This record gives sequence, C-alpha cells and structure tokens, in this order.
Amino acid sequence: MHVDDLLRGLLFQRFRLGTVSFDFLEGLLAVCITGTAYLLRTPFLGIRLPNGLYMLAEWYLALAAAALVRHLTKSRKKALLTYGMILILPVTVAEGTILRGNACVGALLFVCALLFLVQSEGRRRGAWLFTLVTAGLLLWSVRYTGLLMGCVALWQNRRLKAEQLFLLLAAGGARFFAAYRSWLSAGYTLVAFHWPNVYEIVGREAVQGQPVDPLALVGLFLACGLSVLFLYLISMGGMEPDGKKLLRLFLFGGLFAGYFLPYMDQSYGYLPCVLAILYVMLVPGEFLAPVLLQIAAFAGYQECFNGESMMPMAVFAVLQFLVILWLGAGLLRDAGIGISLWKRRN
Repeated sequence: MHVDDLLRGLLFQRFRLGTVSFDFLEGLLAVCITGTAYLLRTPFLGIRLPNGLYMLAEWYLALAAAALVRHLTKSRKKALLTYGMILILPVTVAEGTILRGNACVGALLFVCALLFLVQSEGRRRGAWLFTLVTAGLLLWSVRYTGLLMGCVALWQNRRLKAEQLFLLLAAGGARFFAAYRSWLSAGYTLVAFHWPNVYEIVGREAVQGQPVDPLALVGLFLACGLSVLFLYLISMGGMEPDGKKLLRLFLFGGLFAGYFLPYMDQSYGYLPCVLAILYVMLVPGEFLAPVLLQIAAFAGYQECFNGESMMPMAVFAVLQFLVILWLGAGLLRDAGIGISLWKRRN
C-alpha cells in the first residue's frame, strides 16, 4: 500500500473511546485548539498554582458545554466548535487566567446542572441535581440571582417541583438580601464597577458620598419588579422549554437582572457569554445577538484592565439592551403571548 493511501485512510479513520466516537481529523483539530488555547494563556500563567486550577476549570467547562451541545443537537461538529469557541473566547482568557477569577468555576457548575436537567428527561434525579447545584451557586454569589427567573419558568412548566423552587428561592433570596444589605450600608458608589448596564447611561457618578446610593436602591426595585412582571407575562402563555428555549430563558434572565442590579463587576458577563455560545449552536440564525453580547462583556474587562474601554461604556450598555430586547421578544413569541392576549380579549 502506498503512503498516500495510508494517509488517506488515516484521515478518515474512526476511533472509539467508550461511547464516544470521533474521526482522526476531529481529534487532530481538538488537539490543535487545545494547544492554541494553552498558548493564549501561557504569558499570564506564571508558576502559581491557582492560575492552573482556574485554567483546568475552563477546560472542564469547555468539555461540559460540548457535551451539552452534543446531547441537544446530536452533532459532533457543533460540539467540537463549542469546545473551541469557549477555550479561545477573550472573556474566558481574561477572567480565568489574567484576573484569576472564580466565575469560570460557577459557569462550569451551572453548565453541568443544565446537562443534568436536559439528560434527565423527566426523571426525578436530574431535576434534584440541577436544583442542588443551582442552589449552591445562588448561595455562593449574588451574580447568579438572575437565574431564578428561568427556575420559576421551569416550575411553571412542571419541570421543577414546588419544594425544589422553594429551595432555589430561599438560597437566592438569602444571598441577595445579605449581599445588598452589606453593600448598601458600606457606602459604595457605582464608579468602581465595570459591567455595562443601565448605570452607564443614566450616570453612575450621579450620587456619591451618601450612606445609601438612591440610584442603586431604585435599580434594585426595578430589577425585582420588572422580573416579576416578565414572569407574569410568560405565565400567560404556554411555552414548553426545550433546549433552545431553556438556554434563551436563562440567558435572558441573567442579562435582564444584571442590567438593573447595581454593584455588578465585569465578571457578571462570564456566564451569559458561555450561555450565548451554547445558544448560538442551537439557533445559528441569531448569531448577531451573542456576538454583540461578547463585545459588550469584553468592554467591561477592557475598562477593568486599562481604566477605559475602546468606546464609551454607554455604547456597550445600549448594545446589551438591544440584545435583551431581542431575547425577550423571542421568549414572548415562544410563549404565544400575542395569541393569548388576543384570545382573552375576544
């Protein structure tokens, strides 16, 4: 046999590891992506162990996201593309390597929780695993409070039981009240934070030097009130959350809450950026919304690193608002809100 015949046969050779099968080209591409991702992080790693631990969490996150996309789409190519995009995403490099932040650990846990939920297919064990992992995240950091909107919608569609929802609400509410009670009394202003939300538009330096920033207090009421209003609108319809709608629901909930919550730093955008990559794999036609979100989130890291971003942060806040509107309109369309309102009126 000639050498070219051997190479041709090797290129299309299929390998199997347990239940996972892949072609030689797919394996070679995965190795090249992994090497590229490692080289992107090498200048920032140094020799300290925590950096390596966070990078390891990023690798596990990419694998878990690829497994979730593989389960939802049955496509090895989309799973491999998800793995590569998450590893080379500028936000993941900035958060997990340069800043050595723990947002990559939280994203890994939530993606695993989603994987438990979609693989359970109505079985009790998967729903409880999702509940326990998400409750732990809600207790861990207030940046995950927006996920409660998706959890309530899952309960409305009987994907979660009442006791599971109560556990999630208790965990999220406890962390929320504890965090903002300490932050509001600490005299924080909105100057030191780098997440492009509504405060970049209305003025984050409007009120300073007071024990409680009234602008932040209004933002808290807006975040809670508008979230409840949107959940009421969703409940009027009949949306059955499949994989695409589930990702859109959690992506919208996280962005919607974070757009009005004060004191959110650049790390808030890490999980939405990961969910946006998963979402674009399921809905390729809406790729523009995740792209705009990646740009807006990375602007926060730019301001954190350099003290200023490439453009005024208000521009990125407007871009993020447009993404939120687009996702919200899609959710209302999925729930058939227009049809439901028409039927009730007539």
